[in-house]
Amino acid sequence: MRAPIFQGLQVIVSLNSRLKGGVDGYAPFDIEESGAYFVLCTGEHDGLDRFEANVLQRHVRIGIDADVAERSGFSLDLVARSGGRRLHSQEVLVLHQPLTSALRAAAMQILYCPFQDGAVRDLFLGAKGMELAAAALARPLAQCPGAGDALPAGEVQRLWRARDLLIARAHEPPSLPELAREAGLNAKKLTTGFRRLFGMSVFEYLQQHRLEEAYRMLSSGGCTVTQVAAHVGYAVAHFSTVFRRRFGISPRDLLR
Repeated sequence: MRAPIFQGLQVIVSLNSRLKGGVDGYAPFDIEESGAYFVLCTGEHDGLDRFEANVLQRHVRIGIDADVAERSGFSLDLVARSGGRRLHSQEVLVLHQPLTSALRAAAMQILYCPFQDGAVRDLFLGAKGMELAAAALARPLAQCPGAGDALPAGEVQRLWRARDLLIARAHEPPSLPELAREAGLNAKKLTTGFRRLFGMSVFEYLQQHRLEEAYRMLSSGGCTVTQVAAHVGYAVAHFSTVFRRRFGISPRDLLR
């Protein structure tokens, strides 16, 4: 499929896709890993997506106009300097970042939107699109030089390590002192830095991750509400309350 490339920033979250991408006739590059792909384009350019046959292609694509990006407080130049694996960088920059649990959950919620009504559906998808873009851009922009009054780069890396450890052990999470020690921080720097970097406490982040995992399991099918609640560490009654508070729908309604 050949088409003009969106001018600005595209955030593409791939859950599973296999295709060849091309820009302005340059040699094509393979996209065969899950993850977040950033496509930065200024000016008019042609793109080509050639999807592999007989492969389920699941991805979510969001476009952010350059002017909107600047008004939102970040520049495309910051994204360009944020790192990641470069797949193409002649006229159009294509970067790849690993898939995180927050990105996977947001993408799944968009793909399996629980609302059918047009206006409500549009509102839900718009909000989830912004959430997905924020989750995709948080790590590269936090690590980018020149990103304002950011935390020191070394501290940011250790906070991300704490976050990764927390997610990896979400079913039996370490205590705050244990998590701080394993990440190379003291407890105070962990708690204050975590809130600055991620906008919530360590406990709140863990709860969000568990609920996002629950949403993914329920929307994928194959599990009962009781099984999902037990998997993410909640009693059923409390699980239903916090799930509805987070997503605006009960687990049983989503399962149906």
